Amino acid sequence: MDLFGDLPEPSKDGQSLYDDLSVQAKTVKGASGPQKRNADSADLSSTQDDKTSKIKTSVKFKLKGFYKERRGEREEMQDAHVIIDDYTKEFSKLDPSVYRLAIFAVYDGHAGSRASRFASQNLHKYLRDKFPKGDVTTIEKDIKKILIETFKKIDDDFLKQATKSKPVWKDGTTATVILAINETLYIASLGDSQAFLCRYKEETKKCSAIHLTTVHDPSLYEERMRIQKAGGHVQEGRVMGALEVSRSIGDGPYKNHGVSCVPDVKKCQLTQGDRYIVLACDGLWKKFKPEDCIAFTNTILEDSTIQGTDDKSADDLRYETACNRLANEAVLRLSADNVTVLIIAIQPDK
Repeated sequence: MDLFGDLPEPSKDGQSLYDDLSVQAKTVKGASGPQKRNADSADLSSTQDDKTSKIKTSVKFKLKGFYKERRGEREEMQDAHVIIDDYTKEFSKLDPSVYRLAIFAVYDGHAGSRASRFASQNLHKYLRDKFPKGDVTTIEKDIKKILIETFKKIDDDFLKQATKSKPVWKDGTTATVILAINETLYIASLGDSQAFLCRYKEETKKCSAIHLTTVHDPSLYEERMRIQKAGGHVQEGRVMGALEVSRSIGDGPYKNHGVSCVPDVKKCQLTQGDRYIVLACDGLWKKFKPEDCIAFTNTILEDSTIQGTDDKSADDLRYETACNRLANEAVLRLSADNVTVLIIAIQPDK
């Protein structure tokens, strides 16, 4: 049985049928750190032009990220996110078989904003530096391991900084990262932020919400067993009666009590029926069921009164409006948490 297989069609109730691959701040949109260089990249500008041309002619589905955030009733904004529609610009050299890379992430911080900010500023850079060499087949074989190693390094490096500080930082963060390699998505997640894919089924003429992530609740049997074996306990659904998630980056005081930084990793092949992905922190999902979120979003995306301008297309404005209204509605429904909503538009390349 291939546990790293593609997602099948969603079931009628919108639940995901894929196999689980469990192995138990903000970043400026489309921008990131300095490009990695080596002796093989004498003419970087030419290489980037080639990549851009290749993306335009090779991708089947264009991906574009949009977001909106609200502080809610919190004193500070502890969420962070990353939108890099063209991640190939981070690389000095890629095999020609890799014609598109993109990365999107939401980090939901708690006990402070330092862990989420650190992850949003560094995780995609660590992943770039560890990225598998070779053609796309080789990359697909190794990417799960590399994603896990990247999460471990982020956690380790943040905890080193946290313990050196006086007083010691107690910040932690969830992490949901979606990496697109050509027409395939790899989703690495820990904590309780969630991502849902809106997939349209021609036979039913309806959209379904496909769950791309796993919620790491301390009350779940496998999570609770790991925590108890490490000497911790779960009380009222929280680790040591305090932490709401059983996996996270940071959270130094709980790492010796079974809280893990190892993400679940899933794989999803894009199809003609895929419309968009909603990736958001639990501040949204506490007030929206997946199916309600999809219906709410579709109503906005189908609103013909939202017209394009000289600067933005109608589609872009509709996605921006959907993010804005989802975040606002969660706050209006009395979500006391920070709310970050990220929508990844999936559009056939024309």
